[in-house]
Amino acid sequence: MRKAMAGAVVCVLGLTGCMGAPLRYGPSEPLVDTQVPIQQAEEAGAAQHPDAAQHLEWARQQTQGARRLIEQNRRDEAALFLKRAAVDAELALALAREAPARAEADQVLQQVRELQQDTVPAQ
Repeated sequence: MRKAMAGAVVCVLGLTGCMGAPLRYGPSEPLVDTQVPIQQAEEAGAAQHPDAAQHLEWARQQTQGARRLIEQNRRDEAALFLKRAAVDAELALALAREAPARAEADQVLQQVRELQQDTVPAQ
């Protein structure tokens, strides 16, 4: 009975220790997480807008750098590269989405100026 009880205590302590261990990502999970904003930026047309295209390219470069670091088992450094890649990809996406809105706003502003010129009496 004592042996069974001692075995149960050891088992419970072992499981408790495992539950407290930090979880590690598999080698590709962070890369996949970074690919999502890159893909979204590509789909939004970031490559057609110079500022967005630059940030998209930086995101791709950071992701490639992270891959190399992961292969070298330098995961902490790779995590920083992936964070920068995600931020650049999100900025590329925002810039790509902003460009059509800015163009439309510029067009409306031009129309307003034309209307104002048409309504100002000549002196």
